[in-house]
Amino acid sequence: EDIHHSFSGLSPAALHMIITTLVGVFAIVGIAALLFKIFIGNPVVVGKNRFFMESRQSLQSAGIGKVFWVFGCGNYMNVVKIMFLRDLFTALWSLLLVIPGIYKGYEYAMVPYLLLDHPEMSRQEIFAESKRLMMGNKWDAFVLDLSFIGWHLLGACTFGILTFLYVNPYQYYTEAELYHVLRDRM
Repeated sequence: EDIHHSFSGLSPAALHMIITTLVGVFAIVGIAALLFKIFIGNPVVVGKNRFFMESRQSLQSAGIGKVFWVFGCGNYMNVVKIMFLRDLFTALWSLLLVIPGIYKGYEYAMVPYLLLDHPEMSRQEIFAESKRLMMGNKWDAFVLDLSFIGWHLLGACTFGILTFLYVNPYQYYTEAELYHVLRDRM
């Protein structure tokens, strides 16, 4: 009843204009967020993986500049395209049911790491190689991810501070080690 009274002084045209404006603002913000993820977020994910892979190899920090490596690698648009397609295919598989989306997510898990070693490779080559690396290893990777649940719950108890300072870097190093082991095994 209170909502009805607050809008009762507005004409239908004014109410329509307010609703249309709000929908437009939300649409613009959503599109901007999607473009940010595609053109900046995904390349930074690949760069973050490079930072952790190189830090793992040298046993010291590779330097924050590695996070932005993709922007100057000469294959920026190929990385953007492949990471976008990885996200798109995972989302489309998830529309079928949750389980196929999770399965494909693990099948495509090595795509960002493969782009570190081969940013020039085609989408078909990268996806095929990720599938090959993860063949027989999806369940182990899933169990590995499950092992971090307790850490993330503990991090939530610290309002994300522990997650930011310890859990995420620990998980990223672990994922880098997984890629290293899978790559060297094949």
